Amino acid sequence: MAVPGWRDKFSGKLFLVLLDRKEEASTRAGRSLWALSKPLSFTSDIGPTTITVPPGVVTDLASIPRWAWVLLPPDGPWVKAAIIHDFLYATEGDGRAWNRDPSISPVRVFTRAESDAILLEAMVNRHVSWFQRTVIYLAVRIGGCLGWGRVRHAEKVKKKRKVPVPDEAEVKAYIETPNPPA
Repeated sequence: MAVPGWRDKFSGKLFLVLLDRKEEASTRAGRSLWALSKPLSFTSDIGPTTITVPPGVVTDLASIPRWAWVLLPPDGPWVKAAIIHDFLYATEGDGRAWNRDPSISPVRVFTRAESDAILLEAMVNRHVSWFQRTVIYLAVRIGGCLGWGRVRHAEKVKKKRKVPVPDEAEVKAYIETPNPPA
């Protein structure tokens, strides 16, 4: 049953590909990694603007610690909001890490606080319960500084990782191959 006055601020359906390597697991902090196979857009009242996450962006869905999965699993009704938020965090609010052409400017650059507010707005739009969205929002406000700008600093992190995250070419191959090798 539709809520009067409600409109879906997300465009399209969510299409993900599980990243899995034959030699090693594709994980981040024990969580499986996924890549978008089609763009995901969210129209925010902040700005207002539309944020589009392009295909190939890697996500661990909601970055919720394993011990909390009993209450808040990484793939709950907040997953679309989490992917938009992951993208904003990974690119420090501007999306440039996924746009290799430096002459193209982002439509809008968001601060970390605005990115967190967009997460909250998106969870409200997805009808996430007040309790769940409040816990998730407070968690990113308190601990989110650790993930801000993750893509920009990926080269430093790659050198320290024991299990590497798939690079852009590997993600593209997974997305474009109908049945990726197991």
